[in-house]
Amino acid sequence: MRVAKMRTLALMTVLLASLAAAGCQGSGALLGGWVGTDPDPQPPEPIELVVEPIDPAVYERAQAERSEFFEREVERLRADLRQAEDSIVALESGLRGAHTKADAVSAVAEARIALDSVGRSVPWRSDRVEEARNKLEEANHQLAADHVGAAVFFASRAQRIIDSLRAEAKQVALWDDRRVIRGERVNLRSGPSESAHIVDVLDREMPVYPERALADWSLVRTPDGRVGWVHDSLLTRP
Repeated sequence: MRVAKMRTLALMTVLLASLAAAGCQGSGALLGGWVGTDPDPQPPEPIELVVEPIDPAVYERAQAERSEFFEREVERLRADLRQAEDSIVALESGLRGAHTKADAVSAVAEARIALDSVGRSVPWRSDRVEEARNKLEEANHQLAADHVGAAVFFASRAQRIIDSLRAEAKQVALWDDRRVIRGERVNLRSGPSESAHIVDVLDREMPVYPERALADWSLVRTPDGRVGWVHDSLLTRP
């Protein structure tokens, strides 16, 4: 009996010594891993947005609007060319032309009134508005020099720009759920990410039609048929 107690005490002594030696590693190492330390925390996995392919109907609508936009521009330029050719023919033939100074004054005044009106409707086309204004300034110079035909020519060019802008304003007015670009120059991207490819740059107040939403991004199209993603923080309602 005494020998058994001595063996038990010896075994406990060895076990306690082993526990003391392995204390820095935790008792779980001796108890078969029943108790262990927590593993180091790992950073969360990044969440990837699942982007579905863009509906072909979006591109079809954009293409239709783009075609309409360029058809207006081509027709405007053709009209400019026809009028320029007529003016050259009249000049070389020594013809005075069918326009009077009163016609020129009236054409310039009417175009200027129309430009002031449409300019407020298309703030995103400030460059085109400025182009039309420059044409009217040139018409005034020609009128002051008594070049009636040239004055009518430049006033007519301004009027055709105005007509094109008015058509675009009517098109945008049909977009009940439109948004407006709120930044100076906003990137239009190929996907809903800041690392996505930049496909174009949109100017301030450019109206866009939202086709889809994903997280904080919107898939939009412009009046002239451009399609891409814009971050929602850069969009506002008109």
